[in-house]
Amino acid sequence: MSRFWLRNSLALAAGLGLLAGFGAPALADDCARFAAARDNYLGQTGDGMRQALEQMARQRQVPVEAAAFYWGGTLLQADDRASLASLAQLTLATYQWAGNSDRAEHAMTRIADEHGSRVAALYVGLMFSDDRGARDPYRARAYLAEAADGGNRDAAAFLPMHDACFGQRIASN
Repeated sequence: MSRFWLRNSLALAAGLGLLAGFGAPALADDCARFAAARDNYLGQTGDGMRQALEQMARQRQVPVEAAAFYWGGTLLQADDRASLASLAQLTLATYQWAGNSDRAEHAMTRIADEHGSRVAALYVGLMFSDDRGARDPYRARAYLAEAADGGNRDAAAFLPMHDACFGQRIASN
């Protein structure tokens, strides 16, 4: 774990060196690009699952929350890679529900930490960098790096954008 944090700290420091030359306007542009890409990605990813969840609820004539609880339990019991990816998507879909962002973030961290889901690590990394729930750019970066190191290409694409936006703020703290 210490090598992981050391490597991330070194990457962050290198990113900060690049950011120092660009100044505040470039930082604002980097953050706007990152936010737009993140929000678009989370929205599109969550929308497909939200639609499937709503369809399931209609078919079974139950509230959407009950359908999510039932489906989530089934996916968790399966405990295979594909089911965990679906569970992460289901959790992401519930992230948009009013008053559920903190709960969804907590559930997503458990899927990533306890089950090793790189998809969940990607999602929670993006979730921790937006304006819903807890905002924690340190943990966001750690989860994005973990997912990228695990071979998740989407996380690898978001990591440099995250560093460009949050690197200077993280280093100044």
